[in-house]
Amino acid sequence: MRGASALDSLLAEFPEADLRVQVDWEPVLLSDIAAPLSTVLGLIRDQRVTQYWDPDRVVSAEFVRSVNANPARYGFDDPLPPEYIAWDNVAVFQRSARWGHDSPVPAFTSGPVIDAIAATRVAIATELAAARTVLE
Repeated sequence: MRGASALDSLLAEFPEADLRVQVDWEPVLLSDIAAPLSTVLGLIRDQRVTQYWDPDRVVSAEFVRSVNANPARYGFDDPLPPEYIAWDNVAVFQRSARWGHDSPVPAFTSGPVIDAIAATRVAIATELAAARTVLE
């Protein structure tokens, strides 16, 4: 939950940026028995954020499937274990990223979220600058 608050604070540093943010909540810990309560969802107040409850970990499974189809494309030497759960991670995608058969390759990914805030700040700023350059 500290990661959610930290993410909200980070997004506040880019108030005018044209960002789309997706937060996927999924059951991983034994205490994750139901969708997050309003108090948890309220930790992220930024209106550019859409939050989802993913009880079947579909997003994680799709990421694992995409990586395992071509690990080198995602910067991995080897496939991920089939039981791998992608969670408590942040990913920044280029504006041109398109979701097709495979998940797009993130321009940046790291975790846990609380520890990745500084690097995520740099990644967002880099992608925003690149997008401005393309538009000019």
